[in-house]
Amino acid sequence: MTDESNQEEPKPEFKEGEFDEHTSYSFFYFLMSGALLFVTLWAFWDDEYGRRGYKEFQDVYFKEQYVRAENDYKELTQKIQAKEQEIVAGIASEEQRLEANDEYEELAETAWEAQIHLDEVTGDRKFAKSRLDEYYYYYKKAMHEGKNFEVQLSKVHNTEKEIEEYNPVIVELTRKRDETEEKLLKFKAKKENLEKELAILVSDKPIIEGKMNYYKPYPFFWRAAEILQTVIPSYGKNNFQEITYKVDRCQTCHIAYDDPYYENHEQPLKTHPDVDLYIKKHDPLVTGCTWCHKGQGTATAPTEDAHGSHHEGDQSTGINEPILLGNFMQANCRNCHAPQVELEGAPLLSKGKKLFIKMGCHGCHLVEGYQEERKVGPSLLRIASKVDPSWLVRWVKKPKNYLPKTRMPHFGLSDEHTLAISAYIWDVSEKDYKVAETYEGGDPAKGKKLFETVGCQACHKVQGNGELFGPNLTRIGNKVNPDWLVSWIKNPEEYNSNSIMPNLRLTLEQASDISAYLLQFDQKRPQTGVEEKLNDPELIKLGKTLVRGRGCFSCHDIKGMEKEGRIAPELTAFGNKQVRELEFGDSHIPLTWESWTRTKLKKPDSYATERILDKMPDFELAPDEVEILLVLLKGFNGIKIPPQYQKNYSEKELTIERGRRLITRYNCRGCHVVERTGGHIQEFLSSKTQYPPPLELGNYHVGERLKGSWLFSFLKKPTPVRTWMKVRMPTFSFTDKEVRDFTAYFEALSPNEIKYEAEVHLKKNKDSIQIGVQIINYMDCGKCHDDGAKGIDFSIAAQRLKQGWIPKWMKDTRGMIPWTRMPNHWRKAGDKYVIPAKFSDLEDLEDGNVDSHIKHIGNMILSYNTAEDIDFEATLGGGDSDEEDESDEDEDEEEDEDE
Repeated sequence: MTDESNQEEPKPEFKEGEFDEHTSYSFFYFLMSGALLFVTLWAFWDDEYGRRGYKEFQDVYFKEQYVRAENDYKELTQKIQAKEQEIVAGIASEEQRLEANDEYEELAETAWEAQIHLDEVTGDRKFAKSRLDEYYYYYKKAMHEGKNFEVQLSKVHNTEKEIEEYNPVIVELTRKRDETEEKLLKFKAKKENLEKELAILVSDKPIIEGKMNYYKPYPFFWRAAEILQTVIPSYGKNNFQEITYKVDRCQTCHIAYDDPYYENHEQPLKTHPDVDLYIKKHDPLVTGCTWCHKGQGTATAPTEDAHGSHHEGDQSTGINEPILLGNFMQANCRNCHAPQVELEGAPLLSKGKKLFIKMGCHGCHLVEGYQEERKVGPSLLRIASKVDPSWLVRWVKKPKNYLPKTRMPHFGLSDEHTLAISAYIWDVSEKDYKVAETYEGGDPAKGKKLFETVGCQACHKVQGNGELFGPNLTRIGNKVNPDWLVSWIKNPEEYNSNSIMPNLRLTLEQASDISAYLLQFDQKRPQTGVEEKLNDPELIKLGKTLVRGRGCFSCHDIKGMEKEGRIAPELTAFGNKQVRELEFGDSHIPLTWESWTRTKLKKPDSYATERILDKMPDFELAPDEVEILLVLLKGFNGIKIPPQYQKNYSEKELTIERGRRLITRYNCRGCHVVERTGGHIQEFLSSKTQYPPPLELGNYHVGERLKGSWLFSFLKKPTPVRTWMKVRMPTFSFTDKEVRDFTAYFEALSPNEIKYEAEVHLKKNKDSIQIGVQIINYMDCGKCHDDGAKGIDFSIAAQRLKQGWIPKWMKDTRGMIPWTRMPNHWRKAGDKYVIPAKFSDLEDLEDGNVDSHIKHIGNMILSYNTAEDIDFEATLGGGDSDEEDESDEDEDEEEDEDE
């Protein structure tokens, strides 16, 4: 290396006032520090408040709870202050009195010394027991080791004797102490009573103080907010068959959901509606909230996340579903209450279930729980013998032109397709069938009277009068063949054994009169050439394809279509369909499930295109019907709630539900009041004496009244009971199972346990029966009941009535059935029943004991057909039974009889 390379480079000369670094970063560091400070503060705020919005709500809640507790404490203190001071003063006075009493002081000293002595002896015995355990251990140890254990065994025996010697001493000392304390109690009784009274008086104070301490504010803020949650185990299983849990934290914000005080507050501090129904029966601490309301149960903030995503493309079933709002809040009730039709708290869902069946939606759409429902349309197996072919074509084309209220939808068919469907239905109709009767005319006036009296108006409307459970018959002359009509009215089962239409057991003449009455309002309007077209083979072939494609067999029995399946998509999980699964066609509506479904119900062909044929017909639903079905369809979500969280229906509840479905199916409420509703025919009857009896009304229960065996046979084959009534109980084509379900339903609604009664009429005391005869003759009950002209004949009572029901009926006749003709024979005064003056002779019979009199009457009624050696002419005599109290004679023509 050269010398030049070893030489160091000269350093620049340092001058005063100069710096090595010529660039300043102070401002940059200042900005970075400021940003860091801002982010730190923001992170703190976001963690404490931004992500915990529930703190604000809980702070308000805690503050109100503290103020409420504080006010309650002040109110309680003010309320009991005077009494508390009085009691405290009394206690102090008693203490001074006792301190000044030498005898009391001496007894207190004696009791104290006795307790000390007893404690000493008891302690000595405890030490002796400890020594015994020690000696016993060494005794056993020596014995197991094969050593001499006599010394240890001797110690064990001596210690046991020592312990035994303590026992009588302890008993004696305890006795002396107790005797002394009993004497002391006599002195302290008043003081102790005052102390107990004070404790009861201020018992609420610690509770309120505890509440105040719980909600008491900290120095700078109210008590710390917390996440409240319900953990629901056994929610389901994942793809690996592992038990999953569900967590709901809704009550973190909705913390006051069960407190009535917050009824008028804004959300989320608003009391849940109808706490008794929704909260007490569905405890959120057990079932959570999202099973009913949906939403994202684990989220607490922001509110939009907690309430689930309302973005139709960002919803995960069971996790991120949007909370149900408005009418949809009723939809999820079906998850746990599917078997129940009439559901309290969910009126729209209940109506939707009934409308779904009424419209026959289950015929085309498979829905779990509706697989066994019957078809809603009439049988078409013999349609050619029933209707005019021209009418059939017009009906298929536009049903509502004939019946504006019909359930038959409009398919929007072309003329060719209308003829084709009509041709196929006409062609497969049973050719060999002949109607049973021939219409030879009748008297319309008599027919009108029969129609308005025997019960037809409970189901059918004519000229604006009647119910619409069945079709309006005003224009039936335009539709049916007269021979078919008279045959149908006389015996519907002969034409269709599965028809809901019952047999009124009319004569041919009566059926002809009613037919004449109905046929006078309209007449057939035949169209030239229709029958020839209906026999066209090409049209018949096309019609078969159309009938199969349109699913006519879903509602109607059609020959050759018995094995066809449902033509429309399954709806079991339709409520959880995502928007991407729905076809909107060329429509311009919001891309939401609700908009799609509402439009589909209003105008089913809205999504049809040149490539998509929409098969669903137009039911022309009213706006309220659309909303009702929307709620039900939202409830078809396919969710399987674990059995332990579902409503556990008892056998009795299931029996009642089966009965209610039958009551609706056969329109029993058209004539009868059932569970406080029904009796629609009453509107069209001129006299209350013609009102059909109620089946369930307040305190009146037909299952409590009638024997199940008789009710079963009556429903299968009705026989005259109320002979004065013109409205008839018809003969329905009930199956044995349906009749059993009816009978079980009425018995299940009875408040009392149902006991089978067999031959009770054979077990009645003869003397009691004779007294019953005398009372009945004296009260002239036979005036109405002997021949059944005004009351039910006694001769059929034994086989019909349950003996426990008779006293209940006699004591509260018009309370049970307000419109009955039978009067209340005994007036209730307080807790007792009083014999009216007109039956004063009963006062001398068994000291006027009304219960005893009624028992004798019941025994006589039940034994009416079987009693022997009874003088049925005997009477007490003396009564003026022609004078009816409560103006009964005047009411005879206006009141119904039901005994």
